[in-house]
Amino acid sequence: MATIPPNPNTSSSSNAIGGLPVPTPLWAVLSLTFLGSLGTGAVTNGFSFIATEGLSYGRKMNLLLALVLGATYIVGAIIAGRLVAKIALRASQSNSKFKSTITPRSLLLITLLIISLACQLPIIAQHQAPELMEHALWLFIIIFSPATGIFWPIVEGYLSGGRSGATLRSAIGRFNITWSIALVFSFWMMAPLLSKSPFLIISLLGGFQLLMGLLLIWFPSHPPKHLEEHRDPVPDVYYPLLTIFRVLLIASYIVLSTLSPLLPIVEDKLGIDVHWKTPLASAWLTSRVLLFIFFERWHGWHGRWWTPWTGMGLMLVGFSACMLSPIAQSLGLAVLIFGLCVVGVGIAMTYYGALYYAMAVGNAEVEAGGKHEAVIGVGYTLGPICGLIGYQASDGDPTGFRIWVIILVSIAVISSSLLGWFLIRRDRRKKTQLVD
Repeated sequence: MATIPPNPNTSSSSNAIGGLPVPTPLWAVLSLTFLGSLGTGAVTNGFSFIATEGLSYGRKMNLLLALVLGATYIVGAIIAGRLVAKIALRASQSNSKFKSTITPRSLLLITLLIISLACQLPIIAQHQAPELMEHALWLFIIIFSPATGIFWPIVEGYLSGGRSGATLRSAIGRFNITWSIALVFSFWMMAPLLSKSPFLIISLLGGFQLLMGLLLIWFPSHPPKHLEEHRDPVPDVYYPLLTIFRVLLIASYIVLSTLSPLLPIVEDKLGIDVHWKTPLASAWLTSRVLLFIFFERWHGWHGRWWTPWTGMGLMLVGFSACMLSPIAQSLGLAVLIFGLCVVGVGIAMTYYGALYYAMAVGNAEVEAGGKHEAVIGVGYTLGPICGLIGYQASDGDPTGFRIWVIILVSIAVISSSLLGWFLIRRDRRKKTQLVD
């Protein structure tokens, strides 16, 4: 959970009672999250379907587009924390011109307006300058991705600000369920437009951004201060589990960002009708929602080492099944659905584990200022790189490409786990030296 530094002067009567900051209404944050995630689902997870139908993109071009999306997302996420911190500093200076105008809330509104305008570029090009459609889509991605990298860390700061303990854990649980359900809706909503007017999907996304701006009325100008809480001692095993889950979080986005641009191509090979492409693809989104709900209700997985390894294994098995489904002949569709459901559970297990242990240990500084989102962006970037290397190594041969991409993604995921073990052993050595 990324947290944005609040303005040190915001514990005033405008957003504090009795010296305690008043959290942003949860319903407002969750409503903003739902609408925003509809757009995220349509673009971040579904851009390859739009590019495949609108521009006849294949493996290579979809992977290149995914690479640009991931790289620019990192830029937005990294500057989010610095930008809001700078705004908070200037707002605290009485002689600053920015004090009454530029705030995190106004930055959210500006970001929404920029995204809304960018969303109109592809459809304007389609009707006014068809020869520029491809350029318009790339320009849209270049604007949209870093803008969302700025947007989400600030929203997460409003979610966590003014909350602590069980209240914060409940809010984050609802937040996860809200955005993950919205992604399922977005994939089903895309289906009717995908074949006839794929760029209209992006244009409608712009309308959602304007609607989201109205919800900012209920947001304070700055995220409320984060409450300090007394924490009971956590089991020693939580610390190494946090380390391994953090590196596997990167691995999960490597898997996801490799799968997403290739999924429309896989479905084409299986002969799936265009109207069922995104609803079928939503199988992994649905299984992720179910795992989120299950892990929120059942706590028997806490402190257990089987969870990261199971999550890693499910991601690799599910991804491999998806890639190999076109050669399964009559069982291809069943293999694809199985693979999507399995990979969704693995990704959800890894994400939820990383979030839970970060909260339990209370090591919030690692998550601050958009760094968490930047880590996700790294995974979004490494995945397409694996796919592009596989494409070059196979000379475009479909079967060879599938084998190569499975091998490369597996190496990346297993390397992440080995990095986690290295970090755990390093921390243990440091503790031993301190004791000695």
